[in-house]
Amino acid sequence: MHVVDPDPAIADGLLTLLGTYGMQVCYYPDAESFLESQPRTCNGHCCLLVDADLPGLSGPALLQRLSNGFAHVPVLLFVSTSSPELIEAARSSSRVSVIEKPFIDGMLVEQLLRLQHACG
Repeated sequence: MHVVDPDPAIADGLLTLLGTYGMQVCYYPDAESFLESQPRTCNGHCCLLVDADLPGLSGPALLQRLSNGFAHVPVLLFVSTSSPELIEAARSSSRVSVIEKPFIDGMLVEQLLRLQHACG
């Protein structure tokens, strides 16, 4: 799992939560850090958890910018407001799921397990 979220408290919580389910997690505070650190493709068990409201390059802009090497990677997009336009744009991609912040751990885990299963 790759978590891209600017809030360190959210990141710490996700690292702890996902770790209890045996998920390996890499954390990035913004889209630019993710793009600089990531290989050109994502092999094996790979999922992205991305905040829509990232500083600089936004979550949706990050998803558009990813190369074909990431075209198959499932994404869970965190939104802080239920913007119908943003949710509809994200859902137009079959690989993107949307969850609204603040999220309930159980709902998040359910979506993550579904994503993990989709990852292979």
